[in-house]
Amino acid sequence: MKFHTFCFVFTAMLVSAPALSGSNNYSNSGNQLPTSLEQKVKSFRADLEARGYQVAQGNWHLFTIEDCKFPLETIGICMGNNPAAPYVILTLPLWPDEFVDDTMKDLLGPTQGDTWWTYRLDEREALVVLAQLPPPGRYFSLETYVFTREGEINTNDEIYQSVQADPFMQSILFKKSPNPSRLLTFASVGDNNNNVVIEQQSGAAFDQQRFFIITPDKVMKRKLTQALLRAGLPDRNQVFTEPVSPDLARLGLGAGADDLMIIVRYTHPEDEVAGDQWRQQLPLAVFRVRDPDTARATEPFPFPVRDERTAQSELEQEGDAKDLVAAVKQLWGQPNAKVGGFKSLLLKVDLLGEHCLPRSMNCLGDNSDADYQISPTARIDSGEVLAVVGTLGTATGNATYVSLSPNWIPPLEGVLDVLDVDLEGSASAFAGMVNHTEKLYVHYFRRDCTDLPNCHEITRDMIPQDGELKLIQRNYVVPGSTRGPAPTLLVNPSLIILDRASRPKSHADKK
Repeated sequence: MKFHTFCFVFTAMLVSAPALSGSNNYSNSGNQLPTSLEQKVKSFRADLEARGYQVAQGNWHLFTIEDCKFPLETIGICMGNNPAAPYVILTLPLWPDEFVDDTMKDLLGPTQGDTWWTYRLDEREALVVLAQLPPPGRYFSLETYVFTREGEINTNDEIYQSVQADPFMQSILFKKSPNPSRLLTFASVGDNNNNVVIEQQSGAAFDQQRFFIITPDKVMKRKLTQALLRAGLPDRNQVFTEPVSPDLARLGLGAGADDLMIIVRYTHPEDEVAGDQWRQQLPLAVFRVRDPDTARATEPFPFPVRDERTAQSELEQEGDAKDLVAAVKQLWGQPNAKVGGFKSLLLKVDLLGEHCLPRSMNCLGDNSDADYQISPTARIDSGEVLAVVGTLGTATGNATYVSLSPNWIPPLEGVLDVLDVDLEGSASAFAGMVNHTEKLYVHYFRRDCTDLPNCHEITRDMIPQDGELKLIQRNYVVPGSTRGPAPTLLVNPSLIILDRASRPKSHADKK
């Protein structure tokens, strides 16, 4: 662990401009920009450097399920990745006076040049993203997280105490980073800018050029918005700010400051070929920008205030869901099958960035755009068939899309994804016994799904023999809203542990 001096001081000796050049110039960043955006990027950088700003450019990377092997080596978990789609994550060069935590260098895999997955944030600094947004899809967002924070595990914390009965949850929520003086927090700094927010402010989101400023300082927001306009941006309503409040994040470049990470989520493109092409090209540019006037006063953003969550109440379907659980058990001839309820992480462990950070708890990459519901721990190698019964958010008006995914624990690695389109109609076979089956679903998980409809196989490549798992359901963005549903108005799914030896013969006829 040291301060990052040699590379940047040497670079500064080679250039006459007052601005700092990043270790990766645009020409070798590997991100393919359309010509019109490339021109804006060049003009924006040249304008800032001419005005004396320090400027450094980073890169964007695709993080897939296959890349989980890297964080498994460095931090022991894959952070509860959503297997619905790969993430897009940036890496950045560090400033000459920025503390270097060597334990974080290859956190998510090798990086280009001297760039890092996490960074610290100066009080007069901003990150600026110039982006060609992807083709239409179910969801897009860009979000900033406090990834680690200096501190110690507080074993007297009320949430630490509340999860003692679940050793896995306790170990994952209160976890040291590779640097033993720091804890893993992975906590959001406020609401993100998602496709709904972008469309509401600027008139359109997908297939558009849009621009993002992440900063703790209102002065930097104003100055960089003006710089973007000078670079050819037609309208300031295409600029989106993500404030990083010093009342929440520990700013600065020293060892005791928070380190941050930015993640882009893009899921389920309407045109898979076009979506995959965008992911391969990653037509985004990112700059770190520092104001050379270190004497000027800052105008810090206040503590974040979240958008209100809403929902169409599902509470009237609670009885229907219980009836469906009973019907599934009856079908399998197992009235005494064990049933466990999923829990909303927002309600169970207060999974919200500004609540996690004061207790230095791992917020698991929290996101205001979704409600995360997690199952009890289960196994599948002693003849178990896992049946999940729940309300379907896309049918109840509480989700733009639904994802149901098994996660291997303790690595917390999402191994496959079951979408709402796979769940639709799965409860229809029980319509004679259960009301409103169009708003419900039944889905099975086991090692072998031969002749079992509405089932996904979990192979030993996904979860090894005798491995354990938890299922996570995500309900993303209430239609007509900017955010995910209010969990108090939802019905959590149920997990039924069935015995495959008593499998109903009628299933073979219901494919």
